[in-house]
Amino acid sequence: MSHNAHSHPETASANQDEEYLLSEQEAVLAATLALMTGFAHGCCPAHKGPIAAKVADQLSALVHSMQGPQLSCDMQALLLRLRTRWTAAAAHYAEAHLNEMRSDLRSQADAAAAAAMHMPAAASPTQTPDVLWHAPLETLQ
Repeated sequence: MSHNAHSHPETASANQDEEYLLSEQEAVLAATLALMTGFAHGCCPAHKGPIAAKVADQLSALVHSMQGPQLSCDMQALLLRLRTRWTAAAAHYAEAHLNEMRSDLRSQADAAAAAAMHMPAAASPTQTPDVLWHAPLETLQ
């Protein structure tokens, strides 16, 4: 007896695109959780700062969109504390990325300076070469 994807509901649903009808608050929460998941799964260091900043923005949006009876005071406080932590993480990763870029630029500048020091005199861009492309002016007349 052969089994296909349609014989198992869980397999069939796994093969379909994930598409949900969510309220605005649920969509913001889902986006925030997706960003947190991406961050946790080890995106490259250059993207960690911007992703952490976006998580902090999304947490703020959650607090503002769900104020009132939809969100308890304790939940608001929790989301605001999380936002503070994610904002600090964003600043940390942004600074680390800037320091890494500065270090790379310094390394490139050091390598260029070292290469310039070992360049032969005739190949130096600041000196004119001894070889002329045409005969001296007095021999042309």
